[in-house]
Amino acid sequence: MTFRDIVLGGPLQRGLFHLRYQVLDAIHYRKRSPDQAAAVAAIRALDAPVVAFTIAFNIPEAVALLSDAMATLTPSIPLIVCDNSTDAEAARKIRAFCEAAGRTYCRLPKAPLVKFHSSRSHATALNWVLRNLILPAGVRRFATLDHDLVPLQAYDFAVKIKDQPCYGYVRRQDASRAWYLWPGFAVFDLDRIKPSKINFGTDRMLGLDTGGRMWGTLYRHMNEASFVPAQVGEGVVVIGEEEHLHLVFDIWLHVGQVSYREGNLALLAELRRRLARDPTSLSQIEVR
Repeated sequence: MTFRDIVLGGPLQRGLFHLRYQVLDAIHYRKRSPDQAAAVAAIRALDAPVVAFTIAFNIPEAVALLSDAMATLTPSIPLIVCDNSTDAEAARKIRAFCEAAGRTYCRLPKAPLVKFHSSRSHATALNWVLRNLILPAGVRRFATLDHDLVPLQAYDFAVKIKDQPCYGYVRRQDASRAWYLWPGFAVFDLDRIKPSKINFGTDRMLGLDTGGRMWGTLYRHMNEASFVPAQVGEGVVVIGEEEHLHLVFDIWLHVGQVSYREGNLALLAELRRRLARDPTSLSQIEVR
């Protein structure tokens, strides 16, 4: 094995990748948002067992549906909207919605050297939120939700972490036997997890997407055999004569890829109509 092989392969390369991201993240953590102080104060004033955070990205319709559905069906879980949009007009609409609906909103600062259509963008946004909103506000139990999720009925995150430190949708890399929670549907208890163990970064060398960095700091030290993950099914939404199939985590429908598929915006609109007409109709969506 040559020196080049040692440097450009294996654990050393993985360590160099992670060191680079740690430096960039440290720079990003120090950036401030004009909404930050007000958001921290609003979050600190909440009286809720679990506080949910979503990273908004360019689709006001998704944020509005998630927010309104949660306010109707899961009112005990406050939602904090953290805006990572690259489209200025979309960000303006998301802010306007939150202000009109009385939702806590925070425009996130841009991370250095990050392509916004990437897992890295989502990861840096979540890491910023952890260090600049969640921890300063004293939140002990928090959920991270994708902006295109929709609850179909009442739900309680606190019950899910009663007997374990975290909960959510498990993704895994069979080749390395590594597993992690997808941060689009996860909840963490900081009374049982040190904040230093939480890093939403990717681990490219192990083939792990957003949240995969926690395989090394958190998940590999847990007993996977006794860990209870979210139940995963397939929701069937019928619009006209067409069936639309989407993943469901417990009772949360994941519309999915609304930032890239125009057809899914029509599904958001249909779900919003059903929510406005009769919120209980969402619970009637078939889950296989």
